[in-house]
Amino acid sequence: MPIEDAFPHGTPIWVDHQSRDQPASRTYYRELFGWEVGPADPAMGGYSLATARGVAVTTLGPLPDASVPTTWTVYFAVDDLEAAATTVLDAGGSVLLAPGETVPGVRLAIVADPAGAVFGLWQRQEQNAPWLRDEPGAVDWLELVAADPAATYPFYERVLGVGVSEMRVGDEPYGLFDVGDTSVAGAYRSDGTDEPHWLLYFNVADLDAAVVRATELGGTLRTEPQSAAGVGRWAEVVDPQGAVFGLLEPEPEPV
Repeated sequence: MPIEDAFPHGTPIWVDHQSRDQPASRTYYRELFGWEVGPADPAMGGYSLATARGVAVTTLGPLPDASVPTTWTVYFAVDDLEAAATTVLDAGGSVLLAPGETVPGVRLAIVADPAGAVFGLWQRQEQNAPWLRDEPGAVDWLELVAADPAATYPFYERVLGVGVSEMRVGDEPYGLFDVGDTSVAGAYRSDGTDEPHWLLYFNVADLDAAVVRATELGGTLRTEPQSAAGVGRWAEVVDPQGAVFGLLEPEPEPV
């Protein structure tokens, strides 16, 4: 069971979901992934903690502003929250939520890169819980989707301190954000019809079965299943509240 408990600067540290109908979102994801989802906790800003086998996977919360669409947000660890937010501005991005302690023990900011892709910065505290990753029902991968992701690489290099490398997925170049020798997120060139955004993928053991379940529960298939050697099979889904996420069945490890 992969459990992340060390979060160097620039690595993904968390994801959360905010919706207009928090109880419906709790039901949808609990039924889809088999999570244990607690009640809304006022001490956590009204968020519900979702776990798998007792390990934290995500939180599901209410939208503070009804005009904001339901969304998943990805967060990256930073050593100094205020300094990172300043660097966001210096590098051409914007700060949407100023650095602060939103709930006890959680210091974060919400920012956007120069192209408009929104993400969070999170300064880890010692008491922050470990994060379950890379197994069915848990977050497996995070991906920047933009018409010209390469144009934002200098921004992410400055703000997150990541290195950038490249691989091929089919015939397309695919960017990788690296912390040390580890690739922690990707960057995919879209056709430009969508606004730039960060997309998260949940690991599933059987993509076809997961797609059927996701739609039976009220979600909508956004992209047909695709595959690539060395990656696996994936598809995008829109949940009943309108948030987009991915399902990824990783290619089996070679024996």
